[in-house]
Amino acid sequence: MITKTHKIIGSAVVIIALFAIYIFFDRQSRNTDNLPDIYATKATTTTTTTDKNNTDLVNIEGTGNYKIEQVGGGGGIPQPVPDLNRKVTIYAGAMISPEASNLATEKILALQAQLKKDSTDFKAWINLGIYQKMAGDYQGAIFSWQYAGRLAPTNYISLGNLGNLYAYFLKDNGQAEVYYQQAISKAPNQAYLYVQLAEIYRDIFKDLDKARTIVNQGLSKIPNDASLLQLKASLQ
Repeated sequence: MITKTHKIIGSAVVIIALFAIYIFFDRQSRNTDNLPDIYATKATTTTTTTDKNNTDLVNIEGTGNYKIEQVGGGGGIPQPVPDLNRKVTIYAGAMISPEASNLATEKILALQAQLKKDSTDFKAWINLGIYQKMAGDYQGAIFSWQYAGRLAPTNYISLGNLGNLYAYFLKDNGQAEVYYQQAISKAPNQAYLYVQLAEIYRDIFKDLDKARTIVNQGLSKIPNDASLLQLKASLQ
């Protein structure tokens, strides 16, 4: 028999669960404040990328000197700008909860509105692609991240995100490898790029030799990096 107490407890559990989901995604979206300053050179930073489970932003600690330059400061905006009226669709392949679907829809609409006011907002394009990917709109994510790359040609974040998307979701190994290699060429001191590409070589390509090679390449640039050393040991 379901008592009034049981109903109250059940309602409380649902509310707590929904609140936890909101906090998780909202906190992750705010992590874009850790994206590299597109106008400044930094020696140490926290960057962001997406994870292979299609959840949201993942914080990655990186070191090294680099500079991300944004084009269009003199009024020239790269054309064409992706369609900011693109319909928000939650694709069946996304396999996310109704709560997460609502959150993705809300975030995409808000970011589209934000970019209509300022289409040169690099961080907003990165975030838009993340939520489009979450919704299963992979083509939309490609448009967003490719445009972010045009806005900031020296950035590696959009390239790493595209590599991840092509590897784990679009199953295009060739494109995944190309994007990761491009990202590494722009940010050779970002250990997570070597780690992610090595994992793709190991798990998707089934090529341990390539995985070891890219890890060693990373260690040549970032000696004694703990994540690379740990991965190297696992590949022996």
